[in-house]
Amino acid sequence: MTVRNYDSPDPKAVLRNIADVLANQDMGRLQKAAYTFLITHCGFIAHYDLNGFKAVYQEYLDAFVEEFLNAHYGWDQYLNNPKSFLYDVSYRGVMLHEVVRDLLALFKRYKDQTRTVAEARRRAEKMATLNRLAGELGYTLVPKEG
Repeated sequence: MTVRNYDSPDPKAVLRNIADVLANQDMGRLQKAAYTFLITHCGFIAHYDLNGFKAVYQEYLDAFVEEFLNAHYGWDQYLNNPKSFLYDVSYRGVMLHEVVRDLLALFKRYKDQTRTVAEARRRAEKMATLNRLAGELGYTLVPKEG
């Protein structure tokens, strides 16, 4: 199989950028090179452009993590198959399957953290809605003991 090698994007920069996004729980930090890599090789749809992509995942980064981990119905079938698309492309001499393995480890590392943050945000949104509705109807919410 002939390997196609490209200069851009730099796979190390992509990994650093996605690590920064996940560590800071901030999709706003996603850069164009990482975005292009994700939509080209990782099963994400473009959402029109980089800004649309950021907008879709900004509030709930856990959806971004889950979509990556479950892309293509799981990465194992591609990572364990030297004839897959992951084995005929490299960036700056780094094979695509190596980049995806590194990304998998990264996304797995932040999976629980992103889920916890998203669940807390969803709960806070529900509580705000509940309190607003209770106030509109003349009720005061009192937390249940225990």
